Amino acid sequence: MQLVCLAHAGGTSVLYRDWQRALGDATQILALELPGHGARRAQPVCTNWPELIDALCSDLLGRLDPARPFALFGHSMGALVAFRLIHALRARGAEEPVWFGASGSVAPQCRVRETHWLHCSHSGMVDKLRLLGGTPEALLADHGLIDYLLPVLRADFHLCGTYPDHGGDDEAPLNCPVTVFTGRDDPATARESDVIRWRDVTRGACDFRRFEGGHFYLSAAPAALLAQVAVALERGRVSCGRAGAPDSGGTAWVG
Repeated sequence: MQLVCLAHAGGTSVLYRDWQRALGDATQILALELPGHGARRAQPVCTNWPELIDALCSDLLGRLDPARPFALFGHSMGALVAFRLIHALRARGAEEPVWFGASGSVAPQCRVRETHWLHCSHSGMVDKLRLLGGTPEALLADHGLIDYLLPVLRADFHLCGTYPDHGGDDEAPLNCPVTVFTGRDDPATARESDVIRWRDVTRGACDFRRFEGGHFYLSAAPAALLAQVAVALERGRVSCGRAGAPDSGGTAWVG
């Protein structure tokens, strides 16, 4: 199994640095880095979706082993990127993943449009990061560090705020099962009605898992999340022989 992982806004593949060891040799972690992030920090950041998805799609197709099944997991902005990436792969004639894990995000069709992030002030960005949690107060107080990160943060939050409208002939529902992961105290997913709309993006089963913690629950206590991811991947291994056959639809809340 190949598990493609995508991080949150401003994040890097470091978010998944311990997943390979935790999930074992049967799963290969492919953590994608966005242009301008992490190992690709020398590249210009992307501020529009077609450019970003085209770059990531080409990168992923060059790394995936077509003889092995694959799944995707994305946290926060990474969930939106992964969702668009699945549709881009399908448009290019590639197979769908056997599973998609969407973490820390409301359903794509429920995104609130925000167009101010490219010109957001230093203080405005700090306020947003403080609301989401996960960033130590000492780092938020480091004016030089925040200014260094601003181009990436502005670009990523702009992408989140200008997410494409859902629907259209090129976005038929997925066939793969979807699992939605959220933190109980996450303000980004506090509106349950916006989270549950993930069930509309797939013909397959859609399950929901809640964990203790806020927006970055997956870093605070990864063991419980990884146990659920391992179960989903094992089911994918078992079912991958039924390529093209959607799982029976359904919705279940756990946690």
